[in-house]
Amino acid sequence: MLKTSLKVVFSLVFALNPLYGYEVKAKDSPRICEQDLGREIDAILNNPAHQRDTWGILVQQLNSGDTIYQRNSEQYFIPASNAKLLTTAAALLKFGANHQISTPVYYTGEMPNIDSLIIVGNGDPTITTAKLDEITQTLAEKGVTSINQLIIKDDAPFSDIINGTWENSDLPYYYAPPVSNIILNENTVTLSLLGQRVNQPATIQWSDNLGGRQWRVINNVITTNNPDDNSIRLIPNWRESTVEITGELGVNQESRQWWLSIPNPHQYFLDSLQGALGDQNISVSSTQIITDNNLDNLTSENQLMEIKSELLSDIVNVTNKDSNNLFAEILLRQLREENSSQSEQQKELLNMINVDPQTHNLRDGSGLSRQNLITPSAVTATLQGMANTEYSNLFRQSLPIAGVDGTLRNRFQDSLAQGNFAGKTGTLTGVTALSGYLEVENYPDLVVSVMVNKSVQNAVMLRETTDNIIDTVARIKVCE
Repeated sequence: MLKTSLKVVFSLVFALNPLYGYEVKAKDSPRICEQDLGREIDAILNNPAHQRDTWGILVQQLNSGDTIYQRNSEQYFIPASNAKLLTTAAALLKFGANHQISTPVYYTGEMPNIDSLIIVGNGDPTITTAKLDEITQTLAEKGVTSINQLIIKDDAPFSDIINGTWENSDLPYYYAPPVSNIILNENTVTLSLLGQRVNQPATIQWSDNLGGRQWRVINNVITTNNPDDNSIRLIPNWRESTVEITGELGVNQESRQWWLSIPNPHQYFLDSLQGALGDQNISVSSTQIITDNNLDNLTSENQLMEIKSELLSDIVNVTNKDSNNLFAEILLRQLREENSSQSEQQKELLNMINVDPQTHNLRDGSGLSRQNLITPSAVTATLQGMANTEYSNLFRQSLPIAGVDGTLRNRFQDSLAQGNFAGKTGTLTGVTALSGYLEVENYPDLVVSVMVNKSVQNAVMLRETTDNIIDTVARIKVCE
């Protein structure tokens, strides 16, 4: 309700205050001639509210590549989550839509008296607790009752697990989880509180108690007899795995949820698997995490089973529709080859669809890094290039649809762009981006990229202006 109310308030502000240049573009708004498009967009951006912003815009016809409008289209911008367009495109080009990431499970010894159970992580981001149950059920069916050593292998270096270009303030939260090769429940856990006894600390509630054990909680939230009290502040410290909670919560009231990252994903995976084994009455004597140990002696004869990820097409869909940062980081890592970095591989793959390597320089796959640099022309080239591959429909359908789903479900309501624009969003403080495919009645399909950097405007205002630009392009027509 609060988000909806704020949207209404800001919409009224934009509609009534010409300072921001916002004007609701309803479906029945008049069309504009293509030669007037530049004047219309310039009028939006020439308002005082945007005089210190840096905008990059490129509007091109999808098939011909003809430029309809451009502003700073060859300059570098921080793209935020628009980086996912390049990441998912490269992954599809390399692996194809039906690719799956495999997590083999090995054992040593003779069934049912096995000595070691070994899980080799390869970066499957879709493993859930339910998939752990598949492992334990298989062992139980084979009569296993004890395991001497439970081992997980993850050879990803620490520098890859924690991206050094991400902000420290982001690390405690779900959108910046450790990107390990051993992943469970997307390496996230949720925290909430419940006021139960007046003048006593509120009760902590975790979505997963084993995940909650990853955090040391300093609980200073007091339960009051006022049911309207719900002012809670969360102060996490990822480096020390602590979270301090302060404030007041009314009796029998439940707080909002906070989605937190898992500081030690390896231990979380081990604890969870050991717990699942216990549920099947399988005891574990010891556990171990290994990185570069030699496991070449493990063969297919030692393989208990193989956990398969969801199809790459499904992973791409979640990455773009929901702007899932973990999935994007895993896709980028999968590109790496021996003697070649993931970034180099990405450039080579995108170059195959005519994306100039000089137009993008990425430090991560998700867009969370502020060291990423992309030109609007690189984004439109990616959109155009993918439209000429066998993955054209899959790629376009993975993008949020204006006013319909994903991160665009609440935007472009009752506008010409609603249902006709499929695009990737992107937001960081002072940064907003939106790029995608636009269908216009009686006009060739378009690719559009809009980015703004170095702005002091809040995210809602920047999104409204960005949407206004897309809506304006949606009104284009051919005039004699």
